[in-house]
Amino acid sequence: MKIAIIGYGKMGKAVANSPRLGSHEISAKIDLSAAGATAAEISAENLNGAEVAIDFTHPDSVVENIRQLAELKVPIVVGTTGWYEKLEEVKKIAAENSVGVLYAGNLSIGVQTFYAIVEHTAKLLTGKNFDAAIREIHHTGKADAPSGTAREIAEKVLANFPEKKAIILDNAEQPVPPEKLQISSARIGKVVGVHEVIFDSEHDSIRLEHSGKNRGGYAGGAIAAAEWLVKKNEAGVFTAKDWLGF
Repeated sequence: MKIAIIGYGKMGKAVANSPRLGSHEISAKIDLSAAGATAAEISAENLNGAEVAIDFTHPDSVVENIRQLAELKVPIVVGTTGWYEKLEEVKKIAAENSVGVLYAGNLSIGVQTFYAIVEHTAKLLTGKNFDAAIREIHHTGKADAPSGTAREIAEKVLANFPEKKAIILDNAEQPVPPEKLQISSARIGKVVGVHEVIFDSEHDSIRLEHSGKNRGGYAGGAIAAAEWLVKKNEAGVFTAKDWLGF
């Protein structure tokens, strides 16, 4: 399988160096300025025969990247976060160009398993007089806050824990209403990614945490998702639940 990497930053380089590549080939590394990139723009020539693309760029450029790749009939795995308000536009692009797009706030199989654990725990604690909150920590170079992963966790809590009705982002200057699910974000140093869900009651606390040790899990997951998308060979917009089945 020939893979084009769109965005040759930390995550793009992790994909290019992932043991999960095996016999797959990186046919293109497209980035406006990164050292080691093979081209600055998406084009049929620059993609060099790519059968699938993996995007780790910036929220502001994702939709245009998807549009250009879709017009070239190249399916896309999107690991970039912070653009989900434009999801309907992306669905239209995928349909008009008969191409597959798979997106996830986090492509790590470990994180996806963590999501399932959070969902199950939220269901178990419903009606049991527990409160809930989310904390996340990332490196100082991360473009969005809260992280896409934290937002996905929050959506899963809201869907399975009726005590919480809506998200509130930080809010240190006033009390948090009991029906709001608080997400706290911190940006420090080189932290790859830490996500914690806290369920707290008068008598005890339950803390669920996923901590990324390095980018290998995210890169390997992106390649596995690309394998699935190429094999599926269908138009449409897919999520990690479609890919992994949980």
